[in-house]
Amino acid sequence: MYYLDVAVPVALSQTFTYTSETVLLTGIRVKVSFGRRKLVGVVLAVSRERPKSDMELKAIDEIIDPLPVYSESMLSLARWLSTYYLHPIGEVLRSMLPVSLVKKEKTQFRLTELGGEVREDDAHSSQALIRFLWTRRMPYSQKSLKAKLAKWQEDTGAKLTLKKLEKDGLIVKEAIDKTHGRSSLWSDKSIEQAEALVPNLAPELTPDQVSVTNRIIEGGFESAESRKAYLLHGVTGAGKTEVYLKLITEALSRNPANQVMVLVPEIALTPQMTRVFSARFPGQVAVVHSAMAPAERWAELQSVRNNQRQILIGPRSAVFAAFDRLCLLIVDEEHDSSYKQTTGLTYNGRDVAVMRAYLEGRPVVLGSATPSMESYANAIQGKYQLLELTKRANRKPMPDIQFITTDVQKGFARKLSGSGRQRAMPVIDLPIDERILEALRANLAEGKQSMVLVNRRGYAYYLFSIRDRKAVACPNCSISLTVHEKSTLLRCHYCDFQKAVDKMIPPDAADSYVLVGYGSEQMEYFLKEGIPGARIQRVDSDSVGQRDTLPLILDRFREGEIDVLVGTQMLAKGHDFAKVTLICILEIDQTLNLPDFRAGERTFQLMVQAAGRAGRGEWSGHVMIQTQRADHPVLKAGLKQSYSEFWEDQLEFRRAHNYPPFSRMIVFEFTSSKRDKLVQWVGEVERWIIQRMKTSEGRYRQLSIMGPSIPPLETIRGRSRRTLLLMGSDRRQLWAFAKEVMETFHAPAGDLRLRVDVDPQSLM
Repeated sequence: MYYLDVAVPVALSQTFTYTSETVLLTGIRVKVSFGRRKLVGVVLAVSRERPKSDMELKAIDEIIDPLPVYSESMLSLARWLSTYYLHPIGEVLRSMLPVSLVKKEKTQFRLTELGGEVREDDAHSSQALIRFLWTRRMPYSQKSLKAKLAKWQEDTGAKLTLKKLEKDGLIVKEAIDKTHGRSSLWSDKSIEQAEALVPNLAPELTPDQVSVTNRIIEGGFESAESRKAYLLHGVTGAGKTEVYLKLITEALSRNPANQVMVLVPEIALTPQMTRVFSARFPGQVAVVHSAMAPAERWAELQSVRNNQRQILIGPRSAVFAAFDRLCLLIVDEEHDSSYKQTTGLTYNGRDVAVMRAYLEGRPVVLGSATPSMESYANAIQGKYQLLELTKRANRKPMPDIQFITTDVQKGFARKLSGSGRQRAMPVIDLPIDERILEALRANLAEGKQSMVLVNRRGYAYYLFSIRDRKAVACPNCSISLTVHEKSTLLRCHYCDFQKAVDKMIPPDAADSYVLVGYGSEQMEYFLKEGIPGARIQRVDSDSVGQRDTLPLILDRFREGEIDVLVGTQMLAKGHDFAKVTLICILEIDQTLNLPDFRAGERTFQLMVQAAGRAGRGEWSGHVMIQTQRADHPVLKAGLKQSYSEFWEDQLEFRRAHNYPPFSRMIVFEFTSSKRDKLVQWVGEVERWIIQRMKTSEGRYRQLSIMGPSIPPLETIRGRSRRTLLLMGSDRRQLWAFAKEVMETFHAPAGDLRLRVDVDPQSLM
């Protein structure tokens, strides 16, 4: 008898003991009985000794995997994730699996060799059934086989079951293994462009690129001494991607079986990165992203696991992929908040990559033109090795930045009039300085391309009632509804509640409402009217909802079929367009004014990253930023594109308030659909905190505890919220207190919910 330590996906931090007649390897999944449920757990340890407990132990129901799904290093990573992010180990392990394995498994049945012989053997009672089912030797899905069996039972009155056929060895159940071709994120034009590139023709590296590349290569790829983290801080256009490519070339030249993980922050960057890497390493690149079907993702991940592909490119979830011979990890745009998972296991893909590299004894390279303050602090303190690229690879100057200062926002609020589609008229007076429009027209006349960034999607920020003196709010969330589709639709960007404007306001009251602000949708109409003859395309999460839309738009823009791209901040990230010479950033002040200590950092990153899209080809670039706060230190640092100036300013601000990187943060979110129940619960939490601090004898004296309090967004998706913020520079004290909170309040009754967010990226 063997005793298995099994982690099951439940909201409990402990593991459970089950028995098995056969010895199993750790990392294998098993099906077990847990209460009245059947769950899939993971074997973490195997022992011959019975644990010291009087409880009756259950045997496992089924062995799911013939070989481990999780390697020893991945199990170690899972334990770290569970400890660091205060998340149950069973749920951590489930989160690490691809979607295709987490969801209900699709299986098929095929005829065994013995089953084939039964068809000619009159001695078997199953002969007629086998002949009925397999007139052709085609596999059946479970659903279709059950339907066939039901019909046969009805016709014959026989009682044979699928389990009996399996037990007799006549049929066998197996997982469906679908293969696929190229990802649908690739358009035909993208494929042609990739194949047209000369795969092995790498450009000559600059002296700076050679220097940083050699330092990483000298550190090694395949030994415990290679366990180093590098922060590659390079200005936009400095050629960080070429450094990545050179490192991969070197790693594969040392051993063709070596493999590399490349993380990118968003799906928008995946086609471009894939195109470049596939051209340099044809047939060796696998790609995963959220827009792929589960079977596609699984096939790509299996190609890496089986060492059929040497390079994996993907978003944050790719950090959990299984490799046969991983030797290098790369995190591009390491500062990007998209690496942070905000639901369930609230991990940061960048930080997990650093820990995985440490556990596997491999180097990790974090690249960015605007490093996060936490990563840069780690480099300053010597935890990471700092490598810098201070000049553009093409020797071109950095784009010049110009502030367009404004005092009054004209046209910011406009009367709502008319009804239905009759209201869908493009506006002619938005708060955009005429100098920006003139620059866009001039750029078009010169045959060059432009990009215009706005802060929000939609048509207008919200619909404001003059009579009630308030915005039309979402019935489920504490936020105003955004106006969409030429002012005909109201929509919540949190719960996706939608309703026509005409159904939200009285038919005769349109004149008492005004549209406030503008979004990317209205800006698109405005620019089409203000720049006659320009081919303008909007890019935001509304316009590129279909999985193939974004790469097609970017291909058309790259080919010169679009003159102006207008959209949200997703345009500022990592794209490389040779003909773009003008970048216009509107409403930068809104980003700067957000009630979040990271507002200054995000504003600086937006300025520098967006500016970096201009002047990457033969023409120089120009950036125009409309603002009312040109004298703000963050904007002044962005104007000079000086990270050091930004760093010094923000460091003083954060030191004064003990914000990261001088401390760590953990946020607890308490929610309920019943506000009175929530108020009662958080009252208990508050009383417990006061009492615990009294009895702790100064153990937690270095912690700052704020709350429970009402967050800026009190209600989301019909659930009232309260938050508790823990902050402190002593990590042990912080985690110890957080664990006490979890142990005391982790399993509330009814619909009360508790969510923990370690290292939060937003306090909204």
